Amino acid sequence: MSKRVPIPAVRRVLLYPRDGARAFEATVNATRWLREHAVGVKVCALAEGDGAESLRREGAEVVPHCDGLAEDCDLVVALGGDGTLLRASRWAAEAGVPVLGINLGDLGFLTAYQAEQGEIGLAAAVHGELTWEPRLRMQVELQRAGRVFLRETACNDAYIKHGEFPRLLSLATDVGGQFMATYKADGLIVCTPMGSTAYNLAAGGPIVAPSATAFTITPICPHSLTHRPVVSDAASLIEITYEGPVEGGAFLTIDGQTSVSLELGDRVVIDAAPDPLRLCPPEYSVFRVLATKLGWSAGMGGRTR
Repeated sequence: MSKRVPIPAVRRVLLYPRDGARAFEATVNATRWLREHAVGVKVCALAEGDGAESLRREGAEVVPHCDGLAEDCDLVVALGGDGTLLRASRWAAEAGVPVLGINLGDLGFLTAYQAEQGEIGLAAAVHGELTWEPRLRMQVELQRAGRVFLRETACNDAYIKHGEFPRLLSLATDVGGQFMATYKADGLIVCTPMGSTAYNLAAGGPIVAPSATAFTITPICPHSLTHRPVVSDAASLIEITYEGPVEGGAFLTIDGQTSVSLELGDRVVIDAAPDPLRLCPPEYSVFRVLATKLGWSAGMGGRTR
C-alpha cells in the first residue's frame, strides 16, 4: 500500500470538466458551493463558449486551457469519468498538482467520489482532509532512424495497433535488455497499473493493484495461443520494434490522446516516468469496484455485500 500524503487546505482549485451538459451543471454547482462555503478559496474553471460566461457569473475565473496555472493551483478536480481524470492528469502530473476525481460516468475505477458525494470531496479539500498517493506513469519514446521522433508521458497506456487494413503486425519485444518475443498480433498494449482496467482489461490482460510499480504487456488477438500477458517490473526498459507489414501500417497511440503512424524499423521505448501522478485515491479499493459494479460479488453461492 502506498503511503498517503496529506494535502494542506487548498486556496486555489481548478475545475476540469468533461464535455456535456451534466458535467457543466456539476461545474456550476461546484463553483457555487465553493463560493458559499469556502471563503478565500479561488475557483478556476476550464470552459469555453457560452458556458464560460455562466461560470464567471458564479464567481469563477474561466480559462480555455491549463497552461501557466501550475504555480498557483493547489488541486485539480476532474468532473467526469476515468477518461476525464486521465486527461486532467496528463497536465497535472507534470505540474506536481494533486488530482481529485468526481465520477459522473459509469464505473469510476480511479475517481474518489461519486456525483452525489461531490460536495463531501470539496469540503475535504478546503478543510485539509484530502491525501494523495503516487501512481506510476510511463515515458514513451518513439525512435526513428536513430533519432527521437516523439516523446510523451502517459498515465494509462501506450499501444500499437494495425491501421485501416486488419493485417497481423510483427512486433519484436525486449524487456530489460533481453529479447522476449516477436508478437504476431493485431497489436500490443503496454499499460500502467492505473491503465490495467482500461484497454488492457478488454484485451484479456490482468487487473493490477493501482499502487504496484509494474507494467503489463498484453497482445491484442495474438496469432500464437502461447502468447499471454506479461507483467514486468517498471525498472525494466521495454523496447518494441515494428517489423511490418508495409501494407496497412500501424499506429502508436498514447493515453488515447496522441496517435502517430509507424514506419518499418521504428522503435518504441517505454520506461517509468520520473515523477508520479499525485492521485487522491478512493476510500474503497479497486477490488471493491470489481465486486460491486462488475457483479463479482454475486457469484453462485458467493457472498454479496
